Amino acid sequence: MAKVAVVTGANKGLGLALVKGLCQELNGIVYLTSRDLKRGLKACNILKFQGLDPEFHHLNITDNEGIQEFVKFIKDKHEKIDILINNAGVLFLKDAPEPKTFQAEQTLLVNFYSLVNFTEAMLPLIRENGTILNISSSRLKRNGPRVSEECEDEYRYQSLGLITVRRIQSGCNAYTFMLNRRLAPSHITVNCVHPGYVISDMTNGAGSITPEQGAVIPLQLALHPENGGLYVWHDGSRVPWDGPDPRGYIDRIL
Repeated sequence: MAKVAVVTGANKGLGLALVKGLCQELNGIVYLTSRDLKRGLKACNILKFQGLDPEFHHLNITDNEGIQEFVKFIKDKHEKIDILINNAGVLFLKDAPEPKTFQAEQTLLVNFYSLVNFTEAMLPLIRENGTILNISSSRLKRNGPRVSEECEDEYRYQSLGLITVRRIQSGCNAYTFMLNRRLAPSHITVNCVHPGYVISDMTNGAGSITPEQGAVIPLQLALHPENGGLYVWHDGSRVPWDGPDPRGYIDRIL
């Protein structure tokens, strides 16, 4: 039986690189999903021009009706899937013009509530011994930087978006670990990974590695997971959630 993989937020950047890698390494069907129909179809055609054969399906993880339609489609066509990579997300840069409250609301909606809602909807379709991989970031440590009391109010006002990202992504990390324990009887592994500072539209072209380079470790975790409940750094290191910040002892940037 051919394996089936689904990647969310896959019309460009890291998501597209993940679909490309899965098409090259997985003996099965790979779904490139995107909330932007036109861009998703274009991305799919680009890979087909390169000799690969991804399938496209429109998917906005913030749209409950769209999620149910996608679940029904997958169930009717395949019954089960083997790999789910949650890559869809939003990031507001420091100079984003939107109000901080709007940035916080959208980040919370997309990066946490919608990720959990979509994943829960897909759980009945994950095959035994399947894999769920959540793409995360370097700000998923539980013991993140503290703010002095005298600066806290001003910091919260100026950096509401950044604080929200940190707290939401910590929640996503916790969800990853709890879900892995919950699905252990079905031998479904659930992990999260920081792919590195990937050059993308989301970072406005900033970054230190290409999407293809950033996809290497996530692809290893998706295709050949050793264990579940892991938070993995971009170099493949297993990072304890409550340990020292790996940006210091691995990346040497703190």
